[in-house]
Amino acid sequence: MLVKNGTAFIGDRFTRADVRVENGKIAQIGDLQPREGEEIRSAAGLYVLPGLVDIHIHAYAGADCMRGEGDVRRMSEGLLKTGVAAFMPTTMSAPIEATNRALRAIQAVRDMPCEKGAAVLGAHMEAPFLCEKYKGAQLGECLMNPSVEAYEAMTRGTDCVRMMTLAPELPGALDMVAYLKARGVVTCAAHSNATAEEVHAAADRGLTQITHLFNAQSPLHHRKPGVPGAGLADERIIVQAIADGLHLHPDTLRIAALCKGAKGMVLISDSMEAAGMPDGQYDLGGQAVFVKNGEARLADGVIAGSTLVLHRAIHNMITLAKMPPETVIPMATSTPADSVGAKGYGRIEPGACGVLTLMDAGWNLAGVTA
Repeated sequence: MLVKNGTAFIGDRFTRADVRVENGKIAQIGDLQPREGEEIRSAAGLYVLPGLVDIHIHAYAGADCMRGEGDVRRMSEGLLKTGVAAFMPTTMSAPIEATNRALRAIQAVRDMPCEKGAAVLGAHMEAPFLCEKYKGAQLGECLMNPSVEAYEAMTRGTDCVRMMTLAPELPGALDMVAYLKARGVVTCAAHSNATAEEVHAAADRGLTQITHLFNAQSPLHHRKPGVPGAGLADERIIVQAIADGLHLHPDTLRIAALCKGAKGMVLISDSMEAAGMPDGQYDLGGQAVFVKNGEARLADGVIAGSTLVLHRAIHNMITLAKMPPETVIPMATSTPADSVGAKGYGRIEPGACGVLTLMDAGWNLAGVTA
């Protein structure tokens, strides 16, 4: 396929360039002439972006990664149509055996990908080493202090965990961070009542990200900066943000982006199964979730994930938070890919993934080449 006459995001800037994709990989970039019999995709008037990378997503369009391989495959197939080239199915608090089954399902799709689907990079475990006070929509009865024994029980027979979120103030958390780092697992802080000092101490041991900045964590106060303050101030830490207009005010998104820049902030969906679906009642970890006007909440009003898709996060960052596209695009492409060591994703360059996301002048999804 030849994607012709678009404005492509290459490196850290936009340039007029054609992109040729062969066998699922980017083959050539430049002023290219069509070959005989080659499929031509006009991108005139459109921005051509790398396939998006979502490193925190629980579910999509009625499919939830906690329910098994079939649901993970449906997530993969559905997300590709939204411009996502690669994703990390994200588990939530559940009994140990249920978590293990979910990880085995995620690994099965990683190892045998869908023919037409977003690639599974690995699993993001968002539980169970979390703080009760800031559990959010996580199941409190399944939370526990970090332990190698519990982690090994949940992950037995698998090697797919690529990221884990925990509360760094819990007993055993710092040792768990070091344990995970030694095994190549990226560690994040959230669902946490940690002080800034405790977050910095965790970063000393290898913690590198904050999950859903400002949400389900100790608040930012001018004398007690908490989890978000530490994440914004510590140059070693990347912050993940849900840019749906509900979880964070546009000004808050802008402040975070100005603090961290294109390489220090990642856009995530954190979506549950109502993403891509109409308003109504849905499920998250066995809990009823009520979606109204696109907002997902438990019966008590607690926000329960999002209904966001990643291309809308880009739209919101540019149109609501008023950030330059050149700053925003890496936050949904190269920065999340690089943060988990996913080579070949998040960039338009020869040999990289051939999924391209097309957006119009108003930063709305205009198509996907896949």
